[in-house]
Amino acid sequence: MEQNKSTILNCYELLKHVLLDAFKVPTVLFRPPYKDFTKIDQGMRAAVWSNYNDQNTKIHFSDTSKQYRMYIIKSNLGFYNILAIFGSGTKPDFISVGPFRDEELSPAYFTHILKESHIAPSDIQKMKYIYERMPMVQLDTVVNVMKHIIGSFVETFRDIIPDMLQYSEQNRTVDVNRDVLDDYSIEFAETYQKSLFKFLSFLKTGDTVNAKKALQDFLDKTVMTDTKSMRDYKAALQTLNDYCHMALLHTDIHPLHVIKLAGSVRMKIENMTSLTKLKQMANEICHKYCLLIKNYANPDSSRLTKDVITYIQLHLDEELSLRHLADHFQRNASVLSNTFSKETGQTLTKFIHQTRIQESIRLFNTTDLSVSEVAMIVGYQDFSYFSKVFSKNVGCSPRAYKSAGIYAKKNC
Repeated sequence: MEQNKSTILNCYELLKHVLLDAFKVPTVLFRPPYKDFTKIDQGMRAAVWSNYNDQNTKIHFSDTSKQYRMYIIKSNLGFYNILAIFGSGTKPDFISVGPFRDEELSPAYFTHILKESHIAPSDIQKMKYIYERMPMVQLDTVVNVMKHIIGSFVETFRDIIPDMLQYSEQNRTVDVNRDVLDDYSIEFAETYQKSLFKFLSFLKTGDTVNAKKALQDFLDKTVMTDTKSMRDYKAALQTLNDYCHMALLHTDIHPLHVIKLAGSVRMKIENMTSLTKLKQMANEICHKYCLLIKNYANPDSSRLTKDVITYIQLHLDEELSLRHLADHFQRNASVLSNTFSKETGQTLTKFIHQTRIQESIRLFNTTDLSVSEVAMIVGYQDFSYFSKVFSKNVGCSPRAYKSAGIYAKKNC
C-alpha cells in the first residue's frame, strides 16, 4: 500500500509540473479524509456565489467501483475538471486536474454560461474576470496527456475510456455511483474499440467508401451523432482527428504530411461556428485522410523509390535533377532512373512536374498567393516555363486557373 501511495505521489508531481508548465492547468492530489474541495475549482464557485458553502460540495464514490477510473466533470459554469481515481471503495485517492475551459469567451457564449448558471448580476464582472484568466486548452489534449503520464506509472490508465459526468450547480454534488455504468462501460469500451479499429483499418488503405461506412457505424455506436452541444461535438471531432492522425503515422507516409493535415483539420474544427456544418466534418476528415493515403502512399514500391518520392514531395522548391537525387541517395543515376520508372510507370522528370503542379493547384485553391509566388514555392524559377508546364498538365494557364471560379476550375 505504501509503495502504491509513493507511486501515486510521484505520478502526481510529474503530472502537476507538465500540465502547469505546458497549459497553466492546476493539479491537486486528494487523500482521505478529504478537505477543502474549493481546491478542485481553485475557489471559482466560492468567488462568484456569495452563498457558497464548501460543506455542501461533495463527491460520492461507490464502494463497488473499479480500482482505476477517470471522470470528466463538466460544469454548466463553462469549465472542466478531470478526476483520476486510484483505488476502489468510498474513499480512494484521486487527482483533480483543472479547472480549464476549451472554448473562446465570446459574448454569446458567456451570456449562455450566465443563463445556465443563474449568476447574480452583482457577480457577473467577478465571474468574467476569473473566467478570462482560466487556462484554455482542448479537453482531449488534457485527457491524452493524463493517460500518457499516469499510464507510465499505472499501466491500466493507458486504455481507460473516461466517463463524462455533469456537476449539479444547484445540488453542488457529483454522484459517482458506477454500479450500472461500470457494466455498461465494459461493453461500450469493447464496441468502441472494435468499431474504431475497423474504421482505421480501411482508412490506412485509403479505401474511402468502406472507411466512410465504418466511420458512420463507429459514430452511431458511440452516440456522437446524438450530441447537440457544439463544444462537445468539436471535442469529439478533435478526438477523431487524433485517431486518424495516429493511425497514419504508422504508415509509410512521411509524418510531415500527416502532421500538417492534422493541424489544418484541427484549425478548421476550432473555427467552425455552425453545428450543422460540424456534423458534416466527420466524413470530410475521413475523406481528407484517405486522400492523403492515395496521394502519398506507395505500397508496391521499394524502400528506395518511396524515399525518393518523399524527398521530392518535401523539397519541391529545391533542385531535383536526376544528378542531384542520385548524389543524395548515393545511387547510380541510370539505375535510380530505371528503378523509379519501372516501379511507378512514369519517369522521374514527369513525376516531379506532376507533383509540383499538384502543389501549385493546392496553393491556388487555399491561399491568396500570386502566380509568381506559387511558381517559386513549387520550384520553378522561370515563370514562363512554369506557365508552360502548368498549361500542359491542367489545360489552362496558371493565371487563368487562379482567376477562375470553383465551377469554372472543374472545366478549365
